[in-house]
Amino acid sequence: MLRGAGIVGLLILWLAWSLDGSRAEDRPQPLTERPRLAVIVVFDQLRGDFLPRWRALFGEGGFERLMSEGAWFPNCHYRHATTNTGPGHATIATGTFPQRHGIISNDWYERSEQASVNCVQVTGAAAERAARVPPAETLDDDEEEPARPRPASKPRGYSPERLRSPTLADALKTATQGTGRVVSISFKDRSAILPAGRSADLCCWLGSDTGTFVTSRFYRERLPQWVAEYNASRPADRWFGTIWDRLRPDVNYDCWAGPDDVEAEGLGTFQGRTFPHPLGFPPLLVKSYYGALYNSPFGNELLLDFAKKAIVAEKLGQDDVPDLLCVSFSSNDAVGHCYGPDSHEVLDTTLRSDRTLRELLIFLDEYVGKGRYVLALTADHGICPLPEVAKLEGKDAARISPLLVDFGSERMLQERFGKDSVRGKWIEARSGFWYYLNRETIQRAGADPREVERALADWLKARPGVERVWTRSQLAEKPDDPIGQAVWRTFHPDRCGEVYVVVKPYYLPLVAKVGTTHGTPHDYDTHVPLILFGAGIRRGVFEQRVGPEVIAGALAEALGIAPPGDAEPVSLETLLRNAP
Repeated sequence: MLRGAGIVGLLILWLAWSLDGSRAEDRPQPLTERPRLAVIVVFDQLRGDFLPRWRALFGEGGFERLMSEGAWFPNCHYRHATTNTGPGHATIATGTFPQRHGIISNDWYERSEQASVNCVQVTGAAAERAARVPPAETLDDDEEEPARPRPASKPRGYSPERLRSPTLADALKTATQGTGRVVSISFKDRSAILPAGRSADLCCWLGSDTGTFVTSRFYRERLPQWVAEYNASRPADRWFGTIWDRLRPDVNYDCWAGPDDVEAEGLGTFQGRTFPHPLGFPPLLVKSYYGALYNSPFGNELLLDFAKKAIVAEKLGQDDVPDLLCVSFSSNDAVGHCYGPDSHEVLDTTLRSDRTLRELLIFLDEYVGKGRYVLALTADHGICPLPEVAKLEGKDAARISPLLVDFGSERMLQERFGKDSVRGKWIEARSGFWYYLNRETIQRAGADPREVERALADWLKARPGVERVWTRSQLAEKPDDPIGQAVWRTFHPDRCGEVYVVVKPYYLPLVAKVGTTHGTPHDYDTHVPLILFGAGIRRGVFEQRVGPEVIAGALAEALGIAPPGDAEPVSLETLLRNAP
């Protein structure tokens, strides 16, 4: 009788397993304790298709570990239009879009300042309180502070003040009453500052002029002693005079990527177009070495080493109060811009990124503990193929000069609405894909602003390489098509212009005849990886379309804190249940 009941019980368990469609170990495990540390890992320009495309070449413990043991979302796309580093990192950090967080691009035209501004740089009175802390300006607690040097050039400060939404870092500080520690590091200033939010304990990036890690007085008056000591050891100089060659001589890179010698590829920083690539040789190339380091996978290795030191020195994940670590690896972006996504160099950098990730995970396992941290892996944007390579694949592709379009658009408006030296130009500025009309000129001429918008939009639509054009008036309401909605999510009324241009797929608005870029709402620019990994995360492949904006809310829930104030609503249970 007992044996029969046991068989029935096994049948019931088998039926329950079949109806659920997943193994018990694949389901979210109940949290016996909250993770001590949340980690956001960004590989700048790691396009979403790279992981499945090169998966067979990855070793164990890096990308493969996350794809196998974490929740992998291979259909992750940004839902805003201007896919650049600033908007990408701001969206990851805040859980919302440029229309709310205000970082509409890396740079934009600010009407109030009548100048182009950078997303993390400030000038004027704000520059002093956010000045860069020199790498040597560090003191013991009992020393007097030295006089601050006054640069002769216009001072610039570095801060998140242009970011208008709170970040996950800000939410953590609020939830823990300031006791949870936040560390954000990168090669790029914006990739460190935007995730750091307003109250980070440590926010550092590499000074390209010094080869050392620097910070801003917005966060602290001096670097921690351990950072100063690390800088003094000159760790960035380790690769000077070395050669970057292929990691895997056993792999046919032509078969997995494309040919090594493509005329449209760039030369890097005196590095050449084909493997092997030198990294600075005395005496002529000493000053250019840090640019070459950035344009190589060794920049990521340097940041990994710094991240390990930061985890230990800042004691991340070592008590019951949760902490946050943001690490943004930037070298993938420099290599991709120079050589294109179908190059030996991008393949090699991705393979080396796999090893970098493996080392980071091993270190977190040993120092914080397996199951004691939760991690999100993503990228800030994708990348467009070289148009010359796309053409060989039968695609309609070309390079177009935005400067020629700018000249023609101003001339057209003058011919239609009148030319008057008092009024000035009809187009005040163009920044990226936004055209800013001169409101003073329009008012003096007595013209209808919407009519001028439409005239410019209609003229731009007829230009070679232009796919779609939206006006400010059209963006007052949410469009009903996907690309229009992406532009709408990018539109911040205080910072955007009157007309926005979307170029055709595989068309590059670049004056340069080599290299490539990103920034459009097309799939190759919006597609990025997304993997959640750690305690409470169900393993599996989830095919539903999601965006990186879910990261802030998902990690907040995993930590047991309220999400950032403007974040899109996210439920881990729903996110990890919606498998096909």
